[in-house]
Amino acid sequence: MTRRYWNINLEEMMQAGVHFGHGTRKWNPRMAPYISAKRKGIHITNLTRTARFLSEACDLIFDAASRGKQFLIVGTKNKAADSVARAAIKARCHYVNKKWLGGMSTNWSTTETRLHKFRDLRTEQKTGRLNRLPKRDAAMLKRQLSHLQTYLGGIKYMTGLPDIVIIVDQQEEYTALRECITLGIPTICLIDTNCDPDLADISIPANDDAIASIRLILNKLVFAICEGRSSYIRNPWVIRYIWCGSRPTFLLANRGFQVHAQVLITSWVVIAILLGSATLVVRNPQTIPTDEEYGSWVPFIGTMFLFIFVSNWSGALLPWKIIQLPHGELAAPTNDINTTVALALLTSVAYFYAGLTKKGLGYFGKYIQPTPILLPINILEDFTKPLSLSFRLFGNILADELVVVVLVSLVPSIVPIPVMFLGLFTSGIQALIFATLAAAYIGESMEGHH
Repeated sequence: MTRRYWNINLEEMMQAGVHFGHGTRKWNPRMAPYISAKRKGIHITNLTRTARFLSEACDLIFDAASRGKQFLIVGTKNKAADSVARAAIKARCHYVNKKWLGGMSTNWSTTETRLHKFRDLRTEQKTGRLNRLPKRDAAMLKRQLSHLQTYLGGIKYMTGLPDIVIIVDQQEEYTALRECITLGIPTICLIDTNCDPDLADISIPANDDAIASIRLILNKLVFAICEGRSSYIRNPWVIRYIWCGSRPTFLLANRGFQVHAQVLITSWVVIAILLGSATLVVRNPQTIPTDEEYGSWVPFIGTMFLFIFVSNWSGALLPWKIIQLPHGELAAPTNDINTTVALALLTSVAYFYAGLTKKGLGYFGKYIQPTPILLPINILEDFTKPLSLSFRLFGNILADELVVVVLVSLVPSIVPIPVMFLGLFTSGIQALIFATLAAAYIGESMEGHH
């Protein structure tokens, strides 16, 4: 998480009364590290610590907003209700500022049902259907709509549980905080000297009774959300590190869509190797003695073979000998099921293209046998047939890795070079099997077998 400057001014916080705590008789001993002094029977909060935790909360919120996460702001007491609603509307967040209904998050299915009912009633009111009902029924539905608007108006557009919850006054919103802890939802909590700082993920020690104090803290958090959202729009791709077993890896993430960045890098290395090899080969072209009918498919089959073989080779060689990333290691593209499925789908397209090229639209005549009703089923069956290649290739790769692991465990003193040669040999077999089966499917399509 990158640290940023959020213009948090200690003098501004003092003017807003952020440093005033509760009376010395009403305090939680766990808040002692956050209290700097006692004045006239009240505790004084250490504003340096407040600024530090507020800055950390802003950093967290910025990173979450830049990844498109959703926020919920909760503050139901009278002094905070207006500030919460104003801040949430400005940041385009969901909010609860009247009453937290028990089970609003832990019993989300019931809450979702109420939201659907609320949206339906709002639609009926806007279209005028309520006015066409009998007065008694219309009055009952309007009272129900008013009740739902009061308690669910701030979350009427929420379609799922929030990613981060911001809570104003831990004591007042203890039920909401416990539900978030139960569900594992990260929380940022505004706490006074009578609260427990260990309950929330990030606790900001501040005065939760003064309107100016609440407004100042919320304004800083809202500014971080808005900045993160604007960064999300300008630069939607972010790098995210995750752990795969015991190995770190990194992903390029964009609004819920993730790309295995290490596989992406290796894929470009493989493509560069193939293009460079092709450039050298075509300098002295030689005629390949093949049947004239099938000769046009030799480059396609050869390219698939080389792509799989060089991909496996690069996945085995690059992390050890050429490139070492500071976080994680490169992986072969064929170790990713998405790559193998893409190769299989490319074979499916080639399967139909070969048949249509040779026989034209008459190629589809075999699909209407014995009855035209089976046309879509037969086409779907042939289109998905090459997908078995994907799982066969992926399974072979997993089997190859298992062989390597067993070999290393049985002979712990062996150096990586023989293991790598073994991997290259099995990679060649995998590439040969895939290319041969792809050629068989294309030949089947051109011969017209079904």
